[in-house]
Amino acid sequence: MNTVPSMPPGNGPAAAPGDHRAGERPARPGPPVGVGILTKGKPTLSMVLVSLLMQEHCQLRVHIVDTSPSPVVRRDDVVFALRLAFDRQIVCEYEYSREKERAFSAGRQRLLEALPGPFLVFMDDDVVLPAGTLARLCERARGLDNWGYVAPVCKNYGVAGIPFGERAHYTPGGLIYQDDVVRRILLEYYGTTVDVLDAKRTRGKVWESVFLSELFGMLGRSSAVLDDVVTYHLDYHQRAEWHPNENELIANTRARLRELVERVGGRSTATPPTQRQ
Repeated sequence: MNTVPSMPPGNGPAAAPGDHRAGERPARPGPPVGVGILTKGKPTLSMVLVSLLMQEHCQLRVHIVDTSPSPVVRRDDVVFALRLAFDRQIVCEYEYSREKERAFSAGRQRLLEALPGPFLVFMDDDVVLPAGTLARLCERARGLDNWGYVAPVCKNYGVAGIPFGERAHYTPGGLIYQDDVVRRILLEYYGTTVDVLDAKRTRGKVWESVFLSELFGMLGRSSAVLDDVVTYHLDYHQRAEWHPNENELIANTRARLRELVERVGGRSTATPPTQRQ
């Protein structure tokens, strides 16, 4: 694993020097936000990194798992972004994964192993965030009791309306509260399932978007999607995903979700709705 040796976690400022505008109060300090980026080498990765590294009033720790055919750290644009992390005094770690069959699921599992803190964000390598996004999500989360996630609205997000319909759902860049129960569930989920994005051919594949969107409601926790916090999906060639075996994917995912919540979480309840705010 290659590491940008910025500064020890937990010892950094809420923002880099010079980030506080005149008359503007920084957000209250909170736990560092662990940001996990899973990349397959898209050309937008460096843009994603820069948008994260320029977040204001929010202490970050970034971990990148690279599943691309050739390591992205050979690209100048990625090297320059990692140098920005050093200049901004943000811990930014990188590792290259040679997993091919379960690259997505194993990559997510590795991100979880590297980011044990209570505030967790999964980022795609083609979604960018305005500078105040994570601070606003953290501020909103501090006003909630027993919450699961607080997510932005992702413009041009490549997931079809089904299975969510008009309901709000988790999107990349959403802030997850990772306590011990959630961590155990997620580690087992990613460690034992095959996602629709994995190359491995097998029956019983699952769909992460459904799992993350419904997990916290089954744990009896509220979640929120903030309509006035917008992120941007940069893959403008990608259409909304309609999986030909969508109903089977949803059924598989919900069955695995119920089993994990009942066994690890010790409950299965009616789901509190995700609120749009």
